Amino acid sequence: MIPQWRHIEGVSQVPQSLYLRTVAADSIKYFRDIRTLLRSLKIPAPRNPHFQIHRFEDAPDTQLNETMIFRSNTYVVALITEGEAYYKIGLHDYEMTAGSLYFLGPKHLRYYRREKKWRGFVCIFTDEFTTKSKLKNHYADYPFYRLDTSQKIQLDGEEQRQVEGLLNTLLSSFEQNKMDHCWHYLHILLSEADNLHQKMHQAAPASKESQLVVKFNELLEAHLYDIVSSQARHQYGVSDFAEKLAVNPNYLSQVLKQHTGETAGQLIRGRLITEAKSMLMSTEMSASQVAYALLYKDTSYFSKVFKSEVDATPREFQERYALK
Repeated sequence: MIPQWRHIEGVSQVPQSLYLRTVAADSIKYFRDIRTLLRSLKIPAPRNPHFQIHRFEDAPDTQLNETMIFRSNTYVVALITEGEAYYKIGLHDYEMTAGSLYFLGPKHLRYYRREKKWRGFVCIFTDEFTTKSKLKNHYADYPFYRLDTSQKIQLDGEEQRQVEGLLNTLLSSFEQNKMDHCWHYLHILLSEADNLHQKMHQAAPASKESQLVVKFNELLEAHLYDIVSSQARHQYGVSDFAEKLAVNPNYLSQVLKQHTGETAGQLIRGRLITEAKSMLMSTEMSASQVAYALLYKDTSYFSKVFKSEVDATPREFQERYALK
């Protein structure tokens, strides 16, 4: 069953407050490498720790048809040539059909549900795959790996043949263990995708307030990613986000309240509690350990906030929902 909050790209946008509340209802798992990601999807371990490509149809029948919302420290470029699936990627929702070329990055929350058996290609890689290169482009520099833009390109027949050709060459190089070739063909593929993305997504500029909402959400998700991946030194408050966005904190909350129904503080608090719920549901961490991991300075304050949001203490929540 499709989640009731899902809205397909081109039909309507997911209201930001609805998006954040929906995410808050789910456990968000975090996979740090390709191996753990594929294992969670019930797909065999990768041949290379930093790069993997295979055809969808070659994956075993044990692969998941539907996932929970999750995050992974990996990049993905995938092409569906047959079949249908629904995806949540970052701040957007998509219907993927034949000719859909799409992208997933480390900062994206992800979810998919396969509707019809699919064919095509999926290529997964990590930052470490760039270490051989001195080129200026980093994977994160491509627009489709950012949070504030579309992660899907719908290809026409000629474009699909071109991309399929590159993916077939990439797959062949991988099967022959020619990893240097894989690296170069991957960058050619991403460069071609960049050109197609720019051509397809030249939309009229949004209002300043709408842009502010998008930028805030992008910063919030990026900050949560930095926290769960142990890259952040302290937990951002409203003033930190306002400073980065070069606006007054009161103005930021006013705009967010108008567009999402919640203030900046409420949105930040909700996302932090989402991460806390995920940790409590999927690990044996104590409330103090979760508070420390999420950079709360006061564990008693964390417990107080958690109970106000969830109507249960962290321990009560964990006892109720922890994996057996």
